[in-house]
Amino acid sequence: LAGEHWSNLYCLRRNKTASSEEVRCRLDVVGEYHLGEMCNKFMSGSLVMPVSAASGGGPSRRMGSAKSQTDSPSKAPAIRVRRPVVVTGSQTLYGSVDGSLGVILGLDGRTAAFFATLERAMAKVIRPIGDLSHQLFRAFNAERRMHPAHGFVDGDLVESFLDMDRDMMVTIVDEMNRDGGWEVDDAIAVRRSSDGQRTNGDEDSRELSVDDV
Repeated sequence: LAGEHWSNLYCLRRNKTASSEEVRCRLDVVGEYHLGEMCNKFMSGSLVMPVSAASGGGPSRRMGSAKSQTDSPSKAPAIRVRRPVVVTGSQTLYGSVDGSLGVILGLDGRTAAFFATLERAMAKVIRPIGDLSHQLFRAFNAERRMHPAHGFVDGDLVESFLDMDRDMMVTIVDEMNRDGGWEVDDAIAVRRSSDGQRTNGDEDSRELSVDDV
């Protein structure tokens, strides 16, 4: 993980599966993102105290609410096969020259797919201030090089979902279900769908609700 003076972040990874030693020694770019501030410090750490699932954290609360819904005698929804559960890995704090503090979390494939789908849905549904494109703002931009952001999810954007009114939440979740990219197998890489088409296995998939998100 690194930053540069054009206010971008990028992530590099060694290609250990390459056939030649020369290629294995290279670092492949797996993520690019425009932060908007120049970072001058990275360190391991977290902005909050760690909470385990057993102590009543987010995932366990979601599972509890699901149980209460299915046990209700007035409702008999289909049992969901899979629910979005947030799984984080590495935690890196960063500081910028503007004095901002933030955190970059490593996500597994399923969690990254879920948040990437939420990010796409919010960027599509919410009208930005001044009609400025979210994709264009977060695109990696350095001198004359501009690449679409990939390998990162805008945490500031997806966090604002909690501040939306119920009708807007429903609209965003409906867009996520049309996208379908939130529900992937562990072996499938996170895909960025531009046409919103489903895969062949979508007939058996379960749709998200606002409570799930």
